[in-house]
Amino acid sequence: MTSVKIGFEHVRKEFSVRGEGGGKARRFVALEDITLDVRPGEFLALVGPSGCGKSTLLDLLGGLATPTSGRILLDGRPIEGPARDRGIVFQQYALFPWRTAAQNVEFGLDIAGMKRRERRERALHYLELVGLAGFADRYPHELSGGMKQRVAIARSLAYDPEVLLMDEPFAALDAQTRETLQDELTRIWRATGKTILFITHGIDEAVVLGQRVAVMTSRPGRIKHVVEIPPALQSEEEDVRSLPEFGRVRHEVWSLLREEVLKAQQQAAAAGAGRGARVLEDVAHV
Repeated sequence: MTSVKIGFEHVRKEFSVRGEGGGKARRFVALEDITLDVRPGEFLALVGPSGCGKSTLLDLLGGLATPTSGRILLDGRPIEGPARDRGIVFQQYALFPWRTAAQNVEFGLDIAGMKRRERRERALHYLELVGLAGFADRYPHELSGGMKQRVAIARSLAYDPEVLLMDEPFAALDAQTRETLQDELTRIWRATGKTILFITHGIDEAVVLGQRVAVMTSRPGRIKHVVEIPPALQSEEEDVRSLPEFGRVRHEVWSLLREEVLKAQQQAAAAGAGRGARVLEDVAHV
């Protein structure tokens, strides 16, 4: 087995942004020289300030966008578009309200042509895996936010992707539900052995879930440092949040991130001031 499941090689992503007032378009650099390896079966958490390109990175890995330069490899092969070897879980549940939980999980299997009985059995299996064995025939409006996200996770797991991409899936949940789902996700990861890339704004969440935590810079996003999570914080027996080592590692991640958060805030303030100045200039010419 290769020691690298996912490889980012000098990835750069630019966008063309329309100029103010219909002016000349300019180039906006979201990601710059992203070089990172993810190991087979690894749980890698990715943190960074707002606007640093975390979600753009996930879009590239999911095949929903293409790099401007550099390349992304999966098992040594370049990613050239979406495929069933990668499942994606977004912050929003995106469940079909007219389908039951089981029918939502079955959706991708139905599209793939799987027979009804087989896809039903698989849907029930993954609903049980995420702790929803008794809710297969409930509709989304009958489920809590945490339950809906469990259905979304089950749906992504049902067609057995090699890699699970998660874009702040617990951000909209209350703190208690979020911690419960963090523990559930860790259990599911251990049970399935999937490679997981998990994007989050939460430092605590990154340290609890990840075997490693990759810290990104402010825009344009780069990989600033990768923090190895010690074995003591990967225990199946204890609540790692209560361990002294948790505070030390959390502080290490925050120390790396603090400067980037301040830079991102300064970038946002400068952009706002620039827009305000242009508005005043336009008004002065009226």
